[in-house]
Amino acid sequence: MIFSASATHALRAMASLAGREPSQPVLGRDLAKRIGLPSHYLAKVLATLARSGLLTASRGAKGGYRLARRPDRIQLFDVVLPFEGQRARPGCLLRPDKPCRDSGACSAHSAWGDMKRTFTDFLEKTTVADIQGGEPGFLTKGSRRVRPPATGARRGRSTVRRGRA
Repeated sequence: MIFSASATHALRAMASLAGREPSQPVLGRDLAKRIGLPSHYLAKVLATLARSGLLTASRGAKGGYRLARRPDRIQLFDVVLPFEGQRARPGCLLRPDKPCRDSGACSAHSAWGDMKRTFTDFLEKTTVADIQGGEPGFLTKGSRRVRPPATGARRGRSTVRRGRA
């Protein structure tokens, strides 16, 4: 897992909210059912997102949660940051307390630098609108849905074969 469970649940909640009509708030318990999470746990995640200015929360008969901005204006980095802190912008692989840079680079710099750049670019260039709806296996680009490239191993299956010793 790349992110903590809380950050992953935040992304799922934001994707689900982005796929809904902006004028219609969603109750936390209804959102929890929709994405398959315990409502008390999701409530904490939603509260963090609201404190971060990504959601608005209102009480009452017509209350609930809704996105504070248009989904195409919310980067995934914005969603992950309140839960991951500095880990959302990784530093040097072998010296995590230091910034990753070309001068005085560690022995993993060339391989890690490319990976880190790709990871950071993804979080900064992908918006909640791109993942709206939360349907597994698809990203959206505008109104067009695209399947991400295959990663090799299937989810839940190990690519390592175990033989007998």
